[in-house]
Amino acid sequence: MLFKRKKKLSQFEKLKNFLFPPKGIIRGYKYILKRLFRLNGSPHSIALGAAFGIAIAMTPFFGLQLILTFIFDFIFKANITASLISSIIGNPLTFPFIWISGYQLGNFILSNENIDNTSFLTSIEQIKEAFQTSNWNLIENSALAILTPMTIGGLLLGFIFGIITYIFTIKAIKKYKLQKQEKLKAKVIKK
Repeated sequence: MLFKRKKKLSQFEKLKNFLFPPKGIIRGYKYILKRLFRLNGSPHSIALGAAFGIAIAMTPFFGLQLILTFIFDFIFKANITASLISSIIGNPLTFPFIWISGYQLGNFILSNENIDNTSFLTSIEQIKEAFQTSNWNLIENSALAILTPMTIGGLLLGFIFGIITYIFTIKAIKKYKLQKQEKLKAKVIKK
């Protein structure tokens, strides 16, 4: 093999490298941003796609997020690749933070006063036990008690972060493309 390691990594080393990459986590995100800036398309289309990817990643619709992203990209003619790249923000490391913050924000909006993280975790445990015993009434009641505030909070978070992402991305892409054009002009002038 061309890119095979000379010394195989142990399972512990593989796990350590996965959790703490040797070159750092920030390097991966910088690479993702560069891929986003280098996409073909108008800055508006790319920024809109990135905004949809981030916004939908904030919702609790796990499993439907990619489908929703494709639907919004198709309707608004946004860049699908930008949506997929930016939806990486919703991953197993960030989902607990996204869902708990959406749950708390949703409860704040719904004026549920005595709700905290322990009640969220308790409801998750109740749903788990209900699935094990096939108690569908308890599943429905517990799921609605969690999903209603999570959906409301997640939609609001998605809207806020989507707008922030759109503004940041469109400015950054315009700047990047302008710098790229200036470099090409400088090369042509040198010849």
